[in-house]
Amino acid sequence: MGVSDRHYFAWLAGALARFERESGDFAAIGGAAPGAVDLWVLAGARLNPAVACVRDALGRDRTRVSYRDRFERGPDVVAADMNALGDVPAAVCDVLMLTRASYLIADPPAFLQDARRIIRPGGLLVIDWLHGAAEAPALDLPGHHEYEGRLYPFRTTYSDPESLAEFAGEFAAFLRHVNRPPLGERIRRALGRGSRRDVTLAAYPDTLRAVLARAGKHLVEPDALEPCFKVVFRDARYLHPYTKKFYLHLLTVLRPVGK
Repeated sequence: MGVSDRHYFAWLAGALARFERESGDFAAIGGAAPGAVDLWVLAGARLNPAVACVRDALGRDRTRVSYRDRFERGPDVVAADMNALGDVPAAVCDVLMLTRASYLIADPPAFLQDARRIIRPGGLLVIDWLHGAAEAPALDLPGHHEYEGRLYPFRTTYSDPESLAEFAGEFAAFLRHVNRPPLGERIRRALGRGSRRDVTLAAYPDTLRAVLARAGKHLVEPDALEPCFKVVFRDARYLHPYTKKFYLHLLTVLRPVGK
């Protein structure tokens, strides 16, 4: 794993471990299951520290981990597109994980409805959301991935008032770079390739919504999430001091509504 992976997965696994210490929800799922526990990992093809943390909390010996990815190949990987879950049967997994890929969600309402449908009663959805960009402070998710000769642009993120209030320091650090980037980026802006901004924490949701809308992208907000899921845990981290990438990661653990 590279330097970005190392710091990202250390944070993510630590946040999930804190959730389990505070709630015991993963252990409760494992203890209540009459047979094996099914952990599905979307857009992933390997046992990373976050997946291992959830698997062990559910019960290492009884948890079946299923990797489902559109592009990765391997004996343990099922070919599946996270944006095409409509044909997946209902109630097939106990915990569904989507990490470092939510920005590729093409149709948020459809994804959330399908995710809720395929999670069994009492289960959870673990999903983290990306704010920012790798190379320069930005709000419109300008990144993309390249697979099999095609570019897949980043499209979607999530924000809620509770996250901004609970992790104000992390979001404020990110916004300081958005408003006044480090020297190299300031030089590029001074040469006409950007402009100084003044985005406050209070104005961030409205600003983010407008910026993403202009770019044809999606901001998932509580009113869109709440028909399908309730947030039971949050964590956020701005990893720029370690990775030099302008990404803020927001983790949410979600409980399906009505299940």
